Amino acid sequence: MKNACRFFLPLLFFCSIGVVAQGAYLEKGENGFGGEARVVWTMEEFRGVGIFSGYSIAGILDIGAHIGYMLGEVEGSSSSELGIAFDYKVNVLKQTVRVPFSLQIIGSYGLVNVSSEYLDNNDLERTGTGYTIGLSLSRNFRITSFWLIRLNLLTDYESISYTDMKVVTTTTGENVVNVDNREHVGNIFFGGGLGFLLVFPRGPTLAVQAELRADQDLELQIHPIIALAFPQK
Repeated sequence: MKNACRFFLPLLFFCSIGVVAQGAYLEKGENGFGGEARVVWTMEEFRGVGIFSGYSIAGILDIGAHIGYMLGEVEGSSSSELGIAFDYKVNVLKQTVRVPFSLQIIGSYGLVNVSSEYLDNNDLERTGTGYTIGLSLSRNFRITSFWLIRLNLLTDYESISYTDMKVVTTTTGENVVNVDNREHVGNIFFGGGLGFLLVFPRGPTLAVQAELRADQDLELQIHPIIALAFPQK
């Protein structure tokens, strides 16, 4: 199982918990748009990057999409993965004077295409589809009128299915697509993050954060994140 997790871990980024989060930076009842850029590291090496963007309705429902590029391994051969996902986030609770924290339900559904020398040598095409659903609990601590510190805890379940396909030419010259292999993986992730927020007067919010995430085998990922949210008054 541990070897399988090392193989699939990079691809799971495309269904990552770090979906569009601009609603977390807006007041309740405030519409807005924004985005995030994040880098993915394991404890040993760089693994990829992702760009997120979306729109928040009343600071409660976020909808958007993200695209990411990751590095990995397939059967001992280096691989690269390009994926796109559609994201949502529901801010169930918003921190106020009476509510001490914010609670978000987060999820996404995505597609990924895998490239590697191993797949090319075996005339295979590998694609994947996956989804995630999770929770994030956060609290802001005000330092000054413009600066805040954010702490958050998170957990999510991620599921992804892969299909290897091969194009075979029949004796009549017709190309037929055969399914060579199917695989499915599900993982539970948990972790937390620390961030600094700069709230410009009557303007956007800039967030610089870092998340530390681990799977059930305690393999770690580090996600540096920079985000911007623009409220619509």
